[in-house]
Amino acid sequence: MNNHKLFGTDGIRAEFGQWPLTVKMIYYISFAVGKWLKNDFKTKKSFNVVIGRDTRQSGEVIEEYLSLGLLEHKIRVVTAGVVPTPCVAFLTNKLKFDLGIVISASHNPAVDNGIKFFKNNGFKLSELEEQQIEKLIFGLLKSKTKINLPRKRNLKLEQISSKGYFDHLKLCVRGLNLENVKIVADCANGAVSHYAGKLFSDLGAKVSVLHNHPDGVNINYLCGSLYPDNLIKQVKKTGSNIGFSFDGDGDRVIFSDEKACVLDGDHIMALVSKYLLSKNKLDGKKVVGTSMTNLGLERFLDGLKIKLVRAGVGDKFVLNEMIRHKAIFGGEQSGHIIFLNYATTGDGLLTALQILKIMQDEQLPVSRLISGLKKYPQLICNLKIKEKKDFKQMPGVWKKIKQVEKALGTDGRLVMRYSGTEKLVRIMVEGSSKAKIEKLAYLIKDEIKKEIGI
Repeated sequence: MNNHKLFGTDGIRAEFGQWPLTVKMIYYISFAVGKWLKNDFKTKKSFNVVIGRDTRQSGEVIEEYLSLGLLEHKIRVVTAGVVPTPCVAFLTNKLKFDLGIVISASHNPAVDNGIKFFKNNGFKLSELEEQQIEKLIFGLLKSKTKINLPRKRNLKLEQISSKGYFDHLKLCVRGLNLENVKIVADCANGAVSHYAGKLFSDLGAKVSVLHNHPDGVNINYLCGSLYPDNLIKQVKKTGSNIGFSFDGDGDRVIFSDEKACVLDGDHIMALVSKYLLSKNKLDGKKVVGTSMTNLGLERFLDGLKIKLVRAGVGDKFVLNEMIRHKAIFGGEQSGHIIFLNYATTGDGLLTALQILKIMQDEQLPVSRLISGLKKYPQLICNLKIKEKKDFKQMPGVWKKIKQVEKALGTDGRLVMRYSGTEKLVRIMVEGSSKAKIEKLAYLIKDEIKKEIGI
């Protein structure tokens, strides 16, 4: 038994069959979650949970053992089948389920999987709630009372339709007409595979769909948001107006303009912020990004008198800051974008539709809509380490950090952080000169290698 933190930045994630995603642990996790639900709502007599998953081969087995653990508490479990993560968040909130569960490892390879939870309001669990569940799980593992793992029963769960979610997406962009618009959609052989093409074509677009034939093992394999070359090749080949590339669970998206230039979450933030401001819809003139948000975007927003609030990396941290600062819009460079007026979590399909609506309203191609943003060169280094020490406790490293910060001045940034799930240090340097930031990044990297590198 590994007695350490189970929850990472986005739920519980591991290679299927390895701790903590063994069949036994999955059952214990769901048994503990059922107990937590009942503890949290002591006066409630009946409980309902909805489960959705992406296209990984292991998804159905995980769904079965999650369901078995919940059924031990006489909790009603329904399945939405293969749907995007934001669909589960929507259904949980709209249909007042007590909990929503998503089985997915997002952009990870097919051998991995994960479990994440949404509360009845459609938001992810807080860190305190995750800790409460972890305490119950480890309590069960240490308990002398034996919990028998039930046999696999090929459960036939009650099915719930996802149609309401897709109707909601269309209502969010009422009046959008995509006739004469050519779109490429790379579905990553993931959760949006059977939905993205239909959604765009229902609105009138001519759609070229890539990687929409999931077989359980090809999710994210050389496709989707981590492999944008597929997208740009198809945009060029088809002469499309725009292309979208999703990740495995559909909660994020990157895109391409009509010139086949790849654009990320920073470009989406620039495009949408400018549009919302022009329509007097950007309450408080604030948007939320992360420590990785490009300095070029911050300068772009400064020019529009829009304040950028920086959160930690991870969409739940972005959301927390959005709520704290009463911001309606925020996102990450990776393409997790949150439109709080329409959704409670990052949503790739919703983001794509919002971009298309802006194109229609402004009567401009994407390249023109993002023309004012000049991104700074940014270099990210990941270094394997033997231990995680406070940077201040390593005099040589701390000296180099101060040296780099002084060299960058106000024309650049240095961000250093340890990975929450691996023995890695991440070093991000950005500035106006690519050659300069490369030199500065390796200056720090070499010093860390001396101190704690492997």
